[in-house]
Amino acid sequence: MRTLAAITCALALGIGAAGARADAVVPVEGIWHATTSDGLPVSFEVSGGQIVNPHFRYRWGFCGSVDSETTIVPLPIDANGHWKYTEGRGPWVEATFVASDRAEGSVETPGRMTPSCPATHAGFVAEPGPPPPPPKTFVVDDVRSGHLAEEPRRMVLAGGRVRIFELDEWFEYGEPQPIASGRALLRRCRHCLHPEVRRPKAFVFLSHLTARNGYRVYERIRWVFRGAIPRGFARHGSVLLK
Repeated sequence: MRTLAAITCALALGIGAAGARADAVVPVEGIWHATTSDGLPVSFEVSGGQIVNPHFRYRWGFCGSVDSETTIVPLPIDANGHWKYTEGRGPWVEATFVASDRAEGSVETPGRMTPSCPATHAGFVAEPGPPPPPPKTFVVDDVRSGHLAEEPRRMVLAGGRVRIFELDEWFEYGEPQPIASGRALLRRCRHCLHPEVRRPKAFVFLSHLTARNGYRVYERIRWVFRGAIPRGFARHGSVLLK
């Protein structure tokens, strides 16, 4: 009797496991994409029932935004539809397929002391298909005319009193808080016989990234000067653009 009961139990468990496997979500094969709650991209590919080419970007405190390392090793999808990829520096991405065309997951970064990069968390919902092209991102490069530009090389601020040149490279342009450095041209008493002219180092900070009709615009500009400046000029300034 005990033997018969054991066989019956084993058969029941086997049928139950087979039923569970039959009900497992089978994700759509091909490229998947998502945007995290931090506004950063996630992409991966489902091929042959495995995850290949996972890529994610994460925000790590004062370390800024970082792209994940690449891996050529396929990642298994377990019986529950879950997979995880941990890159060499510690951050990881993981997701669970809850439907053939939907995966819910998160990007996590552990905290580290040097430099000060606290642990972070960002959730996402992924779907099949390549990521759409990012919308163009602009900022007003001349407050007098309201002209919009992408990654401007020069800017006119403070009603024309502050001009910044040589903005050769923007850091994280297109993300929430990009910065750039250049050189300012400051003139005191422009129409005087001997106007005072200074060219201090200038740092420009953008923020308040706002979606408009098919594009995005930074609505706040802040600047800081380092070095000698003319009398009457402040070392810090900002303007909110609407």
